[in-house]
Amino acid sequence: MTPRSILVAARLLTDATAPLINDAVVCAEGDTITYAGPRSSAPSWASTAEAVTDLGDTTLMPGLIDCHVHLCLDPASDADLNEMSSDHEALRRLMVANAGRLLDAGVTTARDLGSPGTLGTEVRDLLVTLPHATPRMLVANAPITVTRGHCWSMGGIADGVDEVRAQVRRHADQGVDLIKVMATGGFMTPGSHPSEARYTVEELSALVAEAHASDLPVTSHVLGTEGIERAVLAGVDCLEHCGWVTRTGTQYDPSIAAMIIERGVAVSPAMNTACTTEHYMCPWDERDAVVGNLRRLIALGAIIAAGTDAGIPMVHFERYVDCLDTFIDAGMSPRQAIASATEVAARVCRLEDVTGRLRPGLSADLIAVDGDPTQNIAALENPRFVMASGRPHEVRVRNADLDTGDAVARDRIRRNLEAGAGRHNKAPTS
Repeated sequence: MTPRSILVAARLLTDATAPLINDAVVCAEGDTITYAGPRSSAPSWASTAEAVTDLGDTTLMPGLIDCHVHLCLDPASDADLNEMSSDHEALRRLMVANAGRLLDAGVTTARDLGSPGTLGTEVRDLLVTLPHATPRMLVANAPITVTRGHCWSMGGIADGVDEVRAQVRRHADQGVDLIKVMATGGFMTPGSHPSEARYTVEELSALVAEAHASDLPVTSHVLGTEGIERAVLAGVDCLEHCGWVTRTGTQYDPSIAAMIIERGVAVSPAMNTACTTEHYMCPWDERDAVVGNLRRLIALGAIIAAGTDAGIPMVHFERYVDCLDTFIDAGMSPRQAIASATEVAARVCRLEDVTGRLRPGLSADLIAVDGDPTQNIAALENPRFVMASGRPHEVRVRNADLDTGDAVARDRIRRNLEAGAGRHNKAPTS
């Protein structure tokens, strides 16, 4: 007989736009929600079931989604990506451990956008066999990149149209869920030139066409403004970072932004702990400029999906809410931020019929938090209860510091990243 779960809480938020329901119940059979609503209208068997979890004065809501993580990275390390470990067994263990840390943050679904070789698909398939709760993972395996380009050490090198097409086919054969392409360099790969486009529009268009022929969406790492434009012209489905980076700072381009909106390209800005006021160490410009550029996209109505780049230095998997805090600083309301972390992210991940809301027939991915997150997003910082695909996860107490380092350490990392990228001048704001 399929096990039944009955969760009772003081409040229920079925999706980001729904009114709060008081004295609520969520029922699930196995990994599927069968009811979510007022206790007074719950199925009769819910009131007599033995396995009832009373979550008390909490708000039940959909599990969170992180559209950009790197399970193979250790946030406590400041090594650059030219120094990837070749010990795949150790990396596999780290990736499984980091998946558990996602659940501690209430993240029940995530996209892994870069790991060496086929580790992404291997770990994704391993997680579903484990006897305990694990997050749902969508994986890209090694990002496709030019020779010595960003994340080249992960193994997805392809130069020119023919190699790009072949690499996409190779990834499709590996069973990836999406294609990740490095359209510009990155700060964590010294010498890869974050401000510069690394693929032509022709090459990116060939990559997108090949991926879409295999029904694989394409997301593109884009920091430099020219790379953003080329990726949008080529028809990618999502932009990671969308940083508007130049050699000396950032330069938002309204015409490119308008094209992003017109073509319905999603943006996962990868905001995180490094973007917060307290811990700011973003290497491409001052905080007012970085948040201001995002504010302009939000004001235009861009599709913004939550993603953190968790795994890079000082960006811990457990500190997911730092992303949403930054979204609110950039002009979102708490409900908009919740949407970016749930139903909007689910659509970007092509999982809107699976997760992102609490509805009968969808996956039992949910969290319970103190307070009312529609009024204060900080309510999401320490989930009281997490369930992924119908399996409860025992949330570990979060370390308050999570090794974000002191100001000196953050400044050292930022200067190292800037120097590695060839950026030495003070950035202008725009």
